[in-house]
Amino acid sequence: MALSAGDRKALLSRWIKPSSDDEQDQQDRAQRMVREAIKAHSAFKGSNVLIYTKGSYPNNTNVRRDSDVDVAVELQDCIYYGYKSGVSASSSVKTTPYSGSWTPATWRAEVKAALVNQFGSDGVDASGKIAINIRAVAGSRPSADVVPSFAYHRYDNSEKTDVKVGSCVFPADGGEKVVNWPQQQLDNGRAKNKATGGRYKDYVRALKNAENTLAANGTIKDLPSYFMECLGYNVPNGVLEEGDLDAGFRATLANLWARLKDGSAAEDMVEPNYMKWLFKGRQKWSTDDAKSLVLKTWNYLAYGD
Repeated sequence: MALSAGDRKALLSRWIKPSSDDEQDQQDRAQRMVREAIKAHSAFKGSNVLIYTKGSYPNNTNVRRDSDVDVAVELQDCIYYGYKSGVSASSSVKTTPYSGSWTPATWRAEVKAALVNQFGSDGVDASGKIAINIRAVAGSRPSADVVPSFAYHRYDNSEKTDVKVGSCVFPADGGEKVVNWPQQQLDNGRAKNKATGGRYKDYVRALKNAENTLAANGTIKDLPSYFMECLGYNVPNGVLEEGDLDAGFRATLANLWARLKDGSAAEDMVEPNYMKWLFKGRQKWSTDDAKSLVLKTWNYLAYGD
């Protein structure tokens, strides 16, 4: 049976809520325990290690009952780098190679060892290509994905004076490194949320809850949580702010559908970090995934023609 307008508004009001206070406490505990594990590990003595949360947890776009924590354990002594497309190194700029002992393989191995020391071998799953998972303990902590990372710099001019600071991780199977921009994602998301009176993150949570519901029903395939944050970021601020909560979400879905139907418009969509294109290069999603999510959410909420 289709939702009534009143039912839809009540559902959206629930969907936009962040994690509960109890879930927030559990997330904080998971982060704190990872930090303690890394600090206690003797192999890291003398190394400059940055530990921080990334993704939906610090961005405050996590939703209830879907609140895993992503924690980066990032080596700052060894900085990988690259140049912006079209930019090459100047012959006058000298680079000092890293001379330490850490490699992607040894770094991952020691991060895993530190976590096993803290959580036990049964509490750690290192089978993933990117993250090392700490299993959840009901009522105590949520699942946490720990990413063994390295600092990354992208130089936007030949002299290396214009630099963007990011993070990179090397897959366990030896694949090509993955570069992320967590600070840019955090800063841009906060700015957009402030500019829209909180609507941006409200609607990201609504999209995440919609995806959770539709995937659980078998209506669409399971999609990465970050994808919904990306889609919401590409909606103009004026559309996000339109009308009341229900009208604004309807306008958000309509705007996304119009852009996704137009292939050239979809090509201009970006990730919230504003450093990567949303649908170009190697991604875990496609425009068809986005169109399916938007259309099925529209139908589920019974917005009509």
